[in-house]
Amino acid sequence: MSLPTQWRVAVAVSSIAAPAYEAALEADAVAISIYERATDTPPRSAPEPATWAGDLYMADACIVEAIFTERPDRSALESSVAIAAAASGDATPDLIIEELEDADWAAKVLESLPPIRVSRFRVRGSHVTERAPPGVIDLLVEAGGAFGSGEHETTKGCLRALDYVLKQQSLHNVLDLGCGTGVLGLAAYKAAKPNVLLTDIDPRAVAVANETARQNHAPHKLRAVTANGWESPAIKSAGPFDLVLANILARPLRRMAGDLARGLAPGGRAVLSGFLYWQEPFVLAPHRAQGLVLERRIRQGDWLALVLRKPIRP
Repeated sequence: MSLPTQWRVAVAVSSIAAPAYEAALEADAVAISIYERATDTPPRSAPEPATWAGDLYMADACIVEAIFTERPDRSALESSVAIAAAASGDATPDLIIEELEDADWAAKVLESLPPIRVSRFRVRGSHVTERAPPGVIDLLVEAGGAFGSGEHETTKGCLRALDYVLKQQSLHNVLDLGCGTGVLGLAAYKAAKPNVLLTDIDPRAVAVANETARQNHAPHKLRAVTANGWESPAIKSAGPFDLVLANILARPLRRMAGDLARGLAPGGRAVLSGFLYWQEPFVLAPHRAQGLVLERRIRQGDWLALVLRKPIRP
């Protein structure tokens, strides 16, 4: 059976302008991604933590790539890219449009993703059928569909932080805030069997997280719901939590510091990530102002995960 033809559209741009080009290419695309490209240019100085660029910073040089299942309109895309370039103050980049081979493109992508081992956890797609070594907790999480299939440094940092937390306390009630695929909540469930609430603002991510739970044969103690932050009735009714996992972005973490402090049970911990190491003061200061204590920091490349604890008051 022949497979549907797909087209790849790509531009090479600076990271600070990448979101503008992503928006320019995303119409009618079935998938879009931004990834680092090799460059001999020295890294630029880091943007201020409070800016959107600080939240979205990835690398100095990026490829923005979109996949289409129907032949894209070159002239329309060139116009969109030219508008993005003008808005970013860039010269208009070359636009690459190429037909992909008549092959299972998704399967080829999966073949390039070996299982990822982090502390006691192994994250794999269904294409990996080898049994996990003894003592390793196996997490079946398919690549794509939502953020957090294990390959990003923030997910790795959070898994390392979770391993640390598991050595410090028992877990009974866990919140995975901004769950994406649900990999962090799944890891907590498989390691300690607590109740786990997975939440995300994006209903598509919630659908992926529920499918992740189903594929891992997780029972009703692991459930995903759509929720827009701490004001959600689902989160309010499920708290307080002895662990909150929040791998999101610097600014929302900072904004929700008070909610996090109120939502944690005394003695509970939070794992915060989704920001770069130089953004630590920006994220940490409001949490310390709420009485939370920094217990551990874990750096993965340029990314950071923090473990915070709510003291038990006498």
